[in-house]
Amino acid sequence: METKPRTLVVYYCRNLRLFKNGEQKGFARSLPGLKLVAIPCSGKVEAHHLLKTLAGGADGVLVLACGEKACQYLEGSMRSRKRMDYARSWLRQIGIEQERLEFIHCPPMNREALEKTLKEFMSRLESFGTIPASAQVKTS
Repeated sequence: METKPRTLVVYYCRNLRLFKNGEQKGFARSLPGLKLVAIPCSGKVEAHHLLKTLAGGADGVLVLACGEKACQYLEGSMRSRKRMDYARSWLRQIGIEQERLEFIHCPPMNREALEKTLKEFMSRLESFGTIPASAQVKTS
């Protein structure tokens, strides 16, 4: 019996310049279950985006941000971290592992560090069970 790979959604700041045009599709195919979402700044991700991504069926969500002092929009990275902490507090309240949400300051243009981070996070997700059906959004 073949097991379905865990689904990891990664919101990443375009200013990290991790991918040239179109490269992210090939990169995402190299890791089963990976979905990459480019955003103008990590500060654009709200807590409800993170929670809705989990409720929509993702096993984990990772936000890749610039360093706090390197953020082009000055406070985007800091805002994103605060929103991540807020979303984690909601997960804790409803009994879902808050470690399913991860926030990382990623070095710009460093795909090797990205690959290592993704593989570590995916293996950590394997240790969790599935998200309870009562916490998922029904799509029909």
